[in-house]
Amino acid sequence: MIYAGCFVNSNANNCLISSMRLFYFYLWVVFQYSLRLYFRRVFQRNKSPYAFGRTIFVSNHQGSFMDPLLIASLRKPIVYFMVRADVFNRFTERIFWSAHMLPIYRQRDGVETIEKNQAIFEKTDRLLKNRRNILIFGEGFTHDRIQRRLHPIKKGAARIGFSALEADQWKHPIYLQGLGINYADFNLRRSDVLVDAGEMICLNDYQQAYLENPSKTIADVTRRLDASMRTLIPDVNDPEASDLHEDVMMLTRKGIHPTCFDGSCSFEQRWSYALQLARWINDRPLEDHPYLIELKSEIHRYKEQLKVVGVTENERFLKKHHPNASLMQWMKSIFLLPFAVLGFVHAALPVHAIKWWVEKSFKRPVYWGSTKMVVAIFLVPLLNLPWLLLLPSYLPFESYVNWIISSVYFISIGLFAQAYVLSLDAWKKVFRALKVRRKNTSSLDGLHGEMMRKIQENIPVA
Repeated sequence: MIYAGCFVNSNANNCLISSMRLFYFYLWVVFQYSLRLYFRRVFQRNKSPYAFGRTIFVSNHQGSFMDPLLIASLRKPIVYFMVRADVFNRFTERIFWSAHMLPIYRQRDGVETIEKNQAIFEKTDRLLKNRRNILIFGEGFTHDRIQRRLHPIKKGAARIGFSALEADQWKHPIYLQGLGINYADFNLRRSDVLVDAGEMICLNDYQQAYLENPSKTIADVTRRLDASMRTLIPDVNDPEASDLHEDVMMLTRKGIHPTCFDGSCSFEQRWSYALQLARWINDRPLEDHPYLIELKSEIHRYKEQLKVVGVTENERFLKKHHPNASLMQWMKSIFLLPFAVLGFVHAALPVHAIKWWVEKSFKRPVYWGSTKMVVAIFLVPLLNLPWLLLLPSYLPFESYVNWIISSVYFISIGLFAQAYVLSLDAWKKVFRALKVRRKNTSSLDGLHGEMMRKIQENIPVA
């Protein structure tokens, strides 16, 4: 195991660095567990076969804190993150370094940006020389809600790569590779996510061009990376058309809309549909196709009518096509009840306290899902640590058997908490379905049929 060197390394500084990697490994194990509870399924395409590889991964940035957790925990490559510098201070610096985080300074961070980044580039030079991987979020920011589009990729990743090649005198290959994270919804528990990897760009192939004109070569490589990454996500160029893309997925139930989808189709099939729909829309700019603008307006009026009636599109669909869906939710809640009771005992108070604190403290919803998960996976075990310490004394078996049972039970507290949250959601859906059943949605059914007819006439790929 790569972390064992700490215990035999006589150099104090190197030992400190190795021990910090142990903390990264600890986080890797913890988030492996928690992310697989949080998401229903995580799909990976074009998986990387190596842990170390001198690769700079450049990802889109849809889900804020969730993005680095997902990439580092559920993909094989071990990575060092480039993180905005304003979260680093004297207290957090060592902690963040132990979790493989490196600061990156932006122009808005002050006049010494270039000098400070040069010191960081020296660290990334050494990391890449030693077969480590770097992770950068190339867009440089994230939105408050999911946008099925990629913002222009910045040049920092290419600069870091060529800087490392110069420091290494072009001896070893260094690569750039784009990653595309595709969430149904990063704030929705038990939704799906797909991570796709693009082409491997070997920066050594650009040696002669870089030596002749570094600025032009960095720009050319960044454009190539940008083009590759746009094939990894549903990339709708026009922000106005992005809403049309999401609404068509909602109404047709074929894409990666978080609540309106056909469960008989895999997430990869739905993702492929979303890609195809985005490309079709990109080929038809709204300003040149007034029928799409009119369709967008009609869909908006339909959504407003949903609000007037007081139902969501998914609730309307379930009432018409699956009137017994609430029965399934009721059966689910009954099945989960024994585990939910344990979850209530061990996690109800911290779960609700964390939800209240996060939604009050963080004004941007993009941080909610990931922050709740991170705080919960540290706070809930801490509050339940007495169970692990006391339970072996009360079990009637051999001492080592008591500790095994207690440890398994302690680890299962996350599952119990999950059962509690899912059971609450199921009961909410049951009572909500009873409320929706009393509403008159026949007019909405007619409007939906009209919307579908127009979508099929105007958007053949839908």
